[in-house]
Amino acid sequence: MADFPDLPADARALLVYGSQARGDAVAGSDVDLLALVDTPRPSTYAADVNISYYTGNQLTTGIGTLFGAHLKRDARILWDPEGELAAHLDALGEVDTERLLRRAWKMSELFTTPRQDLPKYLPGLLREARYLLRSCLYAQAIAAGRPCFSVRELATRHNDPHLALLLASRHSRDASIEDLDECLSRLRQIIGGFPPSTNGSLEATIVNEWERPGDLLSVAFLALGITGQGTDYAEVEKILL
Repeated sequence: MADFPDLPADARALLVYGSQARGDAVAGSDVDLLALVDTPRPSTYAADVNISYYTGNQLTTGIGTLFGAHLKRDARILWDPEGELAAHLDALGEVDTERLLRRAWKMSELFTTPRQDLPKYLPGLLREARYLLRSCLYAQAIAAGRPCFSVRELATRHNDPHLALLLASRHSRDASIEDLDECLSRLRQIIGGFPPSTNGSLEATIVNEWERPGDLLSVAFLALGITGQGTDYAEVEKILL
C-alpha cells in the first residue's frame, strides 16, 4: 500500500480494528491500525490509513474498557511474532458500562460553556460529542447483551438511518451547531443533564487541569484540535472509555 505510514523502529506487533476488521467497511472507510510500541507517541495518518501507537502499559489500562472490548471482539492481528499483542487482547475482559456512563457524564461538562467556546471550537466540540454519544450507545448495547461497535448497525437497530450519518467519524460537510445540538440532545437522553463546568471554558480547562492529567484534560486537548506534536505535552493520554 503506497500510502501506508512507516512503522517506528520499536514497533513489535500490529493489528487492524474497526470496520475493515469486522468486514463491514464501505467505500471511503478508514483503515484503523494499532501498533504495539515501547515508547508512547501520537497517532500517524496517511490518506485513509490511521495508526495508533500503544505501549503495553497503555493497553493494560484498557482492561474492562469499551475500547478494550472493541479490540477483543473485532480486532484482527496482522503481525505479532512474540505473541505479545494476542496476550494483551486476551486480558482485556468485560466492560463496566455503569462506570463508562459515569465517566461520559463527567466529561460532558466540556459542553456547558458555549458562550466562551463557540463557534471557535465547534469542530472539536462536535467531534467530542460524537465520540461520547457513540461510546454511550455502544455501552447501552453491551448492557443489553447485544455488543455492537458499528454506527451503521446502531442506526439499523434504532431504525434511525440518520444516526449513522450523525455518528460517522468522517464527514464531507462542515461542522454545524445543528449537529452539535442533536448529538448533545441524544447524549442527555442517555446520561442525563450535564454537570456544570468547573473551569469556565475549554482553554481554562487546559490551564487548570494541567497538573492533574485525566479525562477532562484529554478531551479538552482533543476538542482544541491538539494532539501533542510540537508542544511540551508530548501525547494526549489515551481515553479508554
